Amino acid sequence: MLAVILSVLKIVGITILVILAVLLFLILLLLFVPIRYKIDGDVPTMRFGEDFDSDRIEFAIRFHWLLHILSGKYIHHKDDTFVIRTFGIKVFPRKEKPEKKKNKDRKKDEEPNFEASEAKIEDKDDLSFEIKEKKEDKKRSEEENDTSVAEISYSEVVDEEKTIFDIVEHVISFIIKLIKTPQNVFRKIKYTISRVCGKINMIKSTLESEVFKRAYSLVKGKLIRLLKMIMPDKSNSRLYLGVGDPAWEADIMAVYGMMYSFFQNKLVFVPDFNEKIIEADIHLKGHITLFTVLYCVCVCYFNKDVKKVIARFKKISER
Repeated sequence: MLAVILSVLKIVGITILVILAVLLFLILLLLFVPIRYKIDGDVPTMRFGEDFDSDRIEFAIRFHWLLHILSGKYIHHKDDTFVIRTFGIKVFPRKEKPEKKKNKDRKKDEEPNFEASEAKIEDKDDLSFEIKEKKEDKKRSEEENDTSVAEISYSEVVDEEKTIFDIVEHVISFIIKLIKTPQNVFRKIKYTISRVCGKINMIKSTLESEVFKRAYSLVKGKLIRLLKMIMPDKSNSRLYLGVGDPAWEADIMAVYGMMYSFFQNKLVFVPDFNEKIIEADIHLKGHITLFTVLYCVCVCYFNKDVKKVIARFKKISER
């Protein structure tokens, strides 16, 4: 009996270990196997302000993970399409079964038409309703004449009851309000200015502190690492751009020259110093690793200096 129990426990333990090992393996795959993406874009030759049409711009984003076990694409054209597949089978959007479509059409056909019946009933009731309205209008006109005479007499009595003291009291209260209003406005302005100055001093002291400098350097380093990882590994793009102003075009060329080491063999820039025109052909490939994203986010989130800076800015905003 004891041997049977031990064998059962052994089998249960082995199955649990196998399940945990499979889960750990899947988590490691999710974290370390990169999601690869590809971006293709096409901007036909268009002149700004004349024949520029954003609907003519076409681009497609495709991604896949782990030998296309999970893949998807988003295509922007006249009709946007977004599809996700697992093992080559479409998961999103799901296709509606033909039986459901037929049932929907049948329900629409079987719906009773209440509009025709309501229209007939309304036509019958129109005559009786008009006769009733005429009678009620006569009664209302008679009642309004009586009430107007009563209101005129009542208003005359009320006007006679008004005295000079009421008018004087109203004028005095109005003058007091005029005197107090500038004082209240000046107090509010003074209070808001003092609050703003206090917040500025607190922000200045926070930015000059060593805690903020350490937190800033940490967050800056992690953001640069994320951007380097997300940026495309391969690029074969061409941009033909003209802004219509030679000075602006020269500035754009200067920026392109400063970053030529980064854009080398990735982006070919062709300027146009005369016309406002654009044309582009973009092809990008890159990857995103979830482990790098989670690592950078967790390091920044659990850092003591970053927490202190966030708490400090919360206090400043609540004041």
